[in-house]
Amino acid sequence: MIEINDLLYAWQKKAPPTLAIKHLRINQGERVFLHGPSGSGKSTLLGLLAGINPVQQGDIVTLGQSLAKLSHAKKDRFRADHIGTIFQNFNLLPYLSPLENVILGCEFSPARAKKAQQDGGSIPDQASNLLTALGIETHQLHCNVATLSIGQQQRVAAARAFIGRPEIIIADEPTSALDADTREAFITTLFSQAKKYQATIIFVSHDNNLAKLFDREISLPSINGASQ
Repeated sequence: MIEINDLLYAWQKKAPPTLAIKHLRINQGERVFLHGPSGSGKSTLLGLLAGINPVQQGDIVTLGQSLAKLSHAKKDRFRADHIGTIFQNFNLLPYLSPLENVILGCEFSPARAKKAQQDGGSIPDQASNLLTALGIETHQLHCNVATLSIGQQQRVAAARAFIGRPEIIIADEPTSALDADTREAFITTLFSQAKKYQATIIFVSHDNNLAKLFDREISLPSINGASQ
């Protein structure tokens, strides 16, 4: 699914690299827990995997495609088609309903829109199915998303990431505002949804207690300069 080779990335010229990864391979359907202290390069790596940060040296090959060889426009398209993201602050539009927020996941990707229609008959139908599967009640689908609890908003953000079956889900500190029991329950639900489509999950968190729930744990301080 993802292969990184000889990757070096520095935010400033002549500065020590923020990331130095000799080799890293992540397989289809794998659930990876990524952690490290502030400044270890977690957000930088996520930006590189999503095609937001440019590959300066080395290569990242995702779904057989070298990100280093793509233009900015093609990386934007690749990200829209193949990567769903759950942000730390969810990035939901407060003036839209949960259903409308999820539908946005297909607005910029005809490929994901087509797959959503294949899965649910129509994009709104599939958005509704995902929200229901993730624990949003039917009467909440059309309410103002800002009226939902933090845990419910998190589930809306997850449904938006999953719609249209992207092969990779990037979750950047999505459970930081939740208590321990709610965190584990959300991750279990996340895994259940990902398993349906064999989606790969890359999950970033400071909470190392969550690592036991994942297939593999990657510590950035230990992987920098190493193979894995």
